[in-house]
Amino acid sequence: MGRFPTEMSLTNARHPGLEALREGFYLLDPQWRVTYWNGAAERLFGLPREEVVGRLAWEAVPGAEEERVRRRLGPAMDERVPVSFPMGVTVDGRWRETAVEATPSEDGGVAVRVRDTEEEGRASERYLRLLESIRDGFVAVDAEWRLVYVNRVARRLLAMRRTTLGQVLWELLPERPEEIGEALRATMEDRMPRRLAAVRPEGRVFRGRHFDVWTDAVPGGGISILFQDVTGHLRRERELARLAAEAEDASRARSRFFAAVSHELRTPLNAIVGYTHLLSGAAYGPLPAGAERAAERAGVCAEHLSRLVDDVLLLTTADTERLPVLPRAIDLATWLPATLEPLRRQAEAKGLAFTIEVDPGTPPLETDPDRLRQLLQPVISNAIKFTSSGRVRVRAAEAYDADVGDGVEICVADTGPGIGGDDRERIFAPFEQLGDPARHDSMRRGTGLGLAIARQIAERLRGTLNAGPGEGGDGSVFRLRLPLAFGPPAP
Repeated sequence: MGRFPTEMSLTNARHPGLEALREGFYLLDPQWRVTYWNGAAERLFGLPREEVVGRLAWEAVPGAEEERVRRRLGPAMDERVPVSFPMGVTVDGRWRETAVEATPSEDGGVAVRVRDTEEEGRASERYLRLLESIRDGFVAVDAEWRLVYVNRVARRLLAMRRTTLGQVLWELLPERPEEIGEALRATMEDRMPRRLAAVRPEGRVFRGRHFDVWTDAVPGGGISILFQDVTGHLRRERELARLAAEAEDASRARSRFFAAVSHELRTPLNAIVGYTHLLSGAAYGPLPAGAERAAERAGVCAEHLSRLVDDVLLLTTADTERLPVLPRAIDLATWLPATLEPLRRQAEAKGLAFTIEVDPGTPPLETDPDRLRQLLQPVISNAIKFTSSGRVRVRAAEAYDADVGDGVEICVADTGPGIGGDDRERIFAPFEQLGDPARHDSMRRGTGLGLAIARQIAERLRGTLNAGPGEGGDGSVFRLRLPLAFGPPAP
């Protein structure tokens, strides 16, 4: 039981370690007087320490007699050897069974620990009822591999009867798979817990089922084994995996369908666009004014439908992550003006100022120029489309971003109506558009796919694309951040 503080004799001081004990504990000096009485002893015997400390042991402990105390504790007091024995005490007129352990102390007295075996029995009974109620098999063996406890589920799994307690565990466990026996022996040896996942024991009683097996050490040198039947769980996992594979196959089939249909539509649409341009350009001779206007209108509608087909094709390709990316180094100072020239003419035709700015010293950017063009096209087109007056500015500069690291930021700013805070994320979802009642014409509003495609391409380029308020609260700003070096995707 270790050493105990003899300097606390005949005082009311409390030792934190002794007060933390769940068992009753007291000290006797060589004259058989009680010199320490902990809180658990107060609760067990129903006597406060103030009434006990300083009294003789047979006067303090309820139901004790001098001759009996001297006989039981005499070997510890006189011969200085530890002793243990059961003892019944009377507390508040009620008989209680206890277990006593007495050890010689350094001052010539005895340290006594008293356990309430009735309370231990009740706790043990509660634990046994708990083990019997669980849906998993539970087995405990001693250091000699003899069964000391088997719950109801384990008896059924192992085809056992209660009378087999004391039988050697190896006579009941299957020889295969071998990892079960290896785990049990290892836990018995090193006292470390282990788990085996989804093992399938051989044998008629197991009927091809799978079990998770936990092994753990128990006091006294034995181990415990918990068997959990996971056959149904594995069956559900396999079914979910099958359904997920079917859903993935259906998604791929849908993407292939959209891609095939889009490709099939492209050919006749391109022919329609070409012939309407020829008609409106008088390639087959002059047309009446009404026919010329109809041809121009048909050409505009065909181009709009062609863009819609292109967007659907690109979106389905990006969805399946099959969009090819071929990075190379580009100089934004020369690449941006050349690539955005058609958009500059579109903005100036609408009376908008269009500027492209690249900060001096901006390093070359390693990315796919074709994908970058596909990304910027819808962002800048929207800025031009929804800005009635003012300007559209494209600015590139070196920047650091927590998501992409060292990189380049390309900002597209306009002086249009702006985008509300609640809509700045929604607009990147497919087919989502701002509810401006002035934009009732689908030819002007577009398909609602451009920004969704732009963000997916930004992610394929290892970057981010977000929308925010414009400078001074006017218009909006789209910020594209790309890494300087095209590396592996971020985790």
